Amino acid sequence: MDFARSAASSLESGVDRLLNRRITLGVTGFSGSGKTTLITSLIHQLQHYPGALLAAFPPVLQDRLLGVQLLALDGAALFPYQRGVEALSRGRWPDATRDESGCLLEIRFRNQPGLLRRGKPGISRLYLEIRDYPGEWLLDLPLLAMDYRTWCAQCHSLFNRAMCLSIGRSFIEKLKSIDPFATISELELQVLWQEQLTFLKACQQAGLTMIQPGRWLHASPSGDESKLPFIPLLSITGLSEDQWRSAAGSSLAKGFSPAEGSLLNICERHYQRYLETRVKPFYRNTFQKVDRQLVLIDVLKSLNSGREAFDDLRFALTRVLQSFDYGRNSLLRRFIQPRIDRVVFAASKIDQVLPDQHEAVRGLMANLVQDARRRAAFNAIDVRCEAVAAVRSTTYVDYQGRQALQGMTEQGPGVLLHPDIPEQIPSMDEWQALGQWQLRRLMPPEGLQLVAGGRLPHIRLDSILNDLLGDRFL
Repeated sequence: MDFARSAASSLESGVDRLLNRRITLGVTGFSGSGKTTLITSLIHQLQHYPGALLAAFPPVLQDRLLGVQLLALDGAALFPYQRGVEALSRGRWPDATRDESGCLLEIRFRNQPGLLRRGKPGISRLYLEIRDYPGEWLLDLPLLAMDYRTWCAQCHSLFNRAMCLSIGRSFIEKLKSIDPFATISELELQVLWQEQLTFLKACQQAGLTMIQPGRWLHASPSGDESKLPFIPLLSITGLSEDQWRSAAGSSLAKGFSPAEGSLLNICERHYQRYLETRVKPFYRNTFQKVDRQLVLIDVLKSLNSGREAFDDLRFALTRVLQSFDYGRNSLLRRFIQPRIDRVVFAASKIDQVLPDQHEAVRGLMANLVQDARRRAAFNAIDVRCEAVAAVRSTTYVDYQGRQALQGMTEQGPGVLLHPDIPEQIPSMDEWQALGQWQLRRLMPPEGLQLVAGGRLPHIRLDSILNDLLGDRFL
């Protein structure tokens, strides 16, 4: 019976997709970019559209939206929308995502009158499928294009940067000194792996983005990830092809015990197992079914973390966005294997700067993703850039003769000042000015009554909705 219901649901989903009645939206972004908050806000704005400010969204502006219902999504835990609105109503952000979830929004609306329609406009429906997942998982997508040796070479390059050395110089030097051909006990490898977890989490706290494996940022020493530990062997970057083949040769034979082999062989096999059991299923189930994609980028956080952190974000974005399949969404592909036909890149948390700086942030974000924009445009994909705040947490005040922001910070109410935001990659002089900026973490505005359907302030979320869905309400 479960199989029959699943088959029927898949068939219905396919028919809806074929008839343009179903869209799978991929909301993508690194950890801290605001994915979960944005999904929560998007659902709330649509469910309570009469009181929401959605002037740029045609079905609301034209009074054609009739209602939105939140439904479970087959094969996924229900997105924790209710917990999210309860948290925002208590002045807290929704909990960070630790696992996959999803939801299906049934959107009912009146058709727009047209020359081919007679009498009273009919009622249509659009199903919007949304999935949420930890942003750290996104960092692993580039691993699909790298074997273990290539990944080690990348780690060697990244770990030699000043910021990484300042965080974990002793651990990095230990990795460089390890003999890849030596045998090692399970306990010794576990100790090294746990040191690696500590180092990776410290890199994330310092503002770095390109951290792999991404799932390990949530791993615990006794969790599932500890069963197949591996580390980057930095010394193998100098191995010749003959040395590499010698190390990888007979040790891959059937029945070979990892505990009896070289450290290099153990790490290589565990790395491949990680790709097979973690990265590939995530990519296949999450990204190969996406019709439209929203990519959230916390530009301001990386800008405030300094030049090296900003360059690290650029590198991470370039590598991750290369993993997406941008191709025309033809009629047959829409039914059999959907492909992305529209992408929106959005700078998130734009309420942290004054309105006259919003365009500069959007321009800087567009510069960050220019390679991905060119690839998408080459494949005839509709590409758009935006700046958004899923929850607006600031208001405008006069402060010492100039306009400033005011909001609730972790230390209490405060006035927030910021330098001019460059529209392009900052120059050395601009980096010096930005170095004086202390970006403070904002909290949600006080007094939200979202459980009762109260208004949730935002900035340009209606423009995002129009960019992603507007053509489906014509």
